[in-house]
Amino acid sequence: MIDVIRIVRQAVVLGFAELSRVYTWRTWTFGWLMRLLCQVTFYALLGSYLGDPALTRYVLVGNVVALACMESTIVVISLAGERALGTLPLLAVAPAGHLPVYLGRGIQWMATGLVSSLVAWTVLPPLLGVPLPWPRAAYAIPVIVLVLVTSYGYGCALAGVALRLRGVEWLVLNFAYGIVMTFGGVNVPVSVWPEPMRVAIDVLPLVHGLDAVRGVLNGAPVGHVLGLVGIEALVGAGWYLVAWLSMDRLVSVGRRTGTLDYAG
Repeated sequence: MIDVIRIVRQAVVLGFAELSRVYTWRTWTFGWLMRLLCQVTFYALLGSYLGDPALTRYVLVGNVVALACMESTIVVISLAGERALGTLPLLAVAPAGHLPVYLGRGIQWMATGLVSSLVAWTVLPPLLGVPLPWPRAAYAIPVIVLVLVTSYGYGCALAGVALRLRGVEWLVLNFAYGIVMTFGGVNVPVSVWPEPMRVAIDVLPLVHGLDAVRGVLNGAPVGHVLGLVGIEALVGAGWYLVAWLSMDRLVSVGRRTGTLDYAG
């Protein structure tokens, strides 16, 4: 366990070192963060043009929470890069196993996702004229953190596709985020979709967590909110299990066939 903790810590340090090579604090703040805030504002303004304050808040809350999902799934790019750089075989032969590094490789994106979501959560509602009901809005923040964690597992699971089919990591990332954004209740209720589709939507991250966030804001019973939180946690656990099985299968087959390196 000590070795696993040490490896995860080193993977996190590597991730933040990688992040510092991509962004400075200026480019992240005035480039990436501003881009995310403008995205949320765009969708919220579309709702406001329909003249319905309730719809505006619905869309605004949905898109703020969706930022957590969006940034967490960037782990797809980090994990796909391991094979592109030729370091995947080194993970496979690591004494403590490949899974600690695999699951810890993109934690920096959860950290930036938390910052982006919290900034949007506190700044945009009053600016757009739909302030959130504080202090109830503060109680929803732990649920947003849960969405970050479950979405990270979702991204790790889909990264298995990017590791097997090289050069598709951006396609996988946009699919992972786009399908949640479209069907997960961000801009329109899940209830508008046909029943068979709703069954599939229920296994996506964000869906139940977003419902829990809206329940907190609307003063829903605690039991109802906790039930949604529990379902979101179970969905996240399922995606982590898929990620674990997928990576384990990739490594075991790669060891047997010699296809773990870049050339393979």
